[in-house]
Amino acid sequence: MEVEVKARISDPFAVREKLESMGSVFGDTVEHKDSYFKPKGFDSRPEGPGDFILRIRSKKSHGAKNPASHWLTYKALTEMLGVWVEHETPIGNPEEAMNILEGSNFVHICTLNKKRTMGSCGDFEVHIDDVEELGKFIEVAHDIDDDGEKEATQARILEFLRKLGIDDKDIERRGYGELMGEKLGHKYHKMR
Repeated sequence: MEVEVKARISDPFAVREKLESMGSVFGDTVEHKDSYFKPKGFDSRPEGPGDFILRIRSKKSHGAKNPASHWLTYKALTEMLGVWVEHETPIGNPEEAMNILEGSNFVHICTLNKKRTMGSCGDFEVHIDDVEELGKFIEVAHDIDDDGEKEATQARILEFLRKLGIDDKDIERRGYGELMGEKLGHKYHKMR
């Protein structure tokens, strides 16, 4: 299970400098093209716990040994915003994977493009993202095995963001797919 919290940021360079002063290590900047799919009929109703999306992600990294890769990801909502059941596997042909999903009664909801600078700080994954049409964000994530760790892990991430000087009003617990979906008119249940 993945616990993630993101926050809007105006100055990614200042945030990165602060993270590096706290011991963060950053790698390459990677380009992501994420295409989101929902089962037909679920694309027009509000979502809630147990509902899921499938995402096809194409990654392009400049300068890495494996500059391109493609992934199919299942992400199911839990009762807590920012906490996902997630399963992921590599795929060889993203266009054919999209054809399979659309031929299996899944509907393409949206595609978003982002540039992600990937890093870590302690046991957190830390990403600085520039998402087309949504803006700039920091995303902090941590994988957990025990469902009982959700709230404590999310509280740790929120405290970490506050140490960076992130204001609570900039905190965003929804995923990029949901943010883009809402921008396009899709409805979601309000969860805590």
